[in-house]
Amino acid sequence: MKTIPIATFNELTPAELLIGQFRQAGVNAVIHDESKLERFWFMSEPLAAIHVDVPQHDYLRARRMMSEWEKATGLLRAAVRCPDCHSSRIEFPQVTRKFLTPALCQMLLMTLHVMPREYYCQDCHFTWPKVPKVEPELDVLGFPMNSKFWHPERFPKQPK
Repeated sequence: MKTIPIATFNELTPAELLIGQFRQAGVNAVIHDESKLERFWFMSEPLAAIHVDVPQHDYLRARRMMSEWEKATGLLRAAVRCPDCHSSRIEFPQVTRKFLTPALCQMLLMTLHVMPREYYCQDCHFTWPKVPKVEPELDVLGFPMNSKFWHPERFPKQPK
């Protein structure tokens, strides 16, 4: 039986609550835990590693039920969500799990810090970093405000 991921979590407890809701509704959902795989293969902390999978023939019905539960009870508050489309079908890091060779190459690039580890949305294919990049404060001309070279008046001289 082919299954499709429908929700992603960082922890097991909210995934188990969602599985209980699906089983009460008659959908045979299962938990797919990738935390050990991520810790071993990607040498990183396991984020977005708990996937709730449903059978392919129940996928659309399960999505409808899940959106109703979200509106009524906020059941998916702990789910990892895409900032672009708000889907909960997320992978971290953005490595394919279907073929070994590209996964090994990407893992090597991530280990060498050539390629960053990012979240990946399976629905809209959007990627975003684990920690958002903070843009520095700029002056009128577009130079950084915290620069000693462009704004020496902001950094008083230290007495010798």
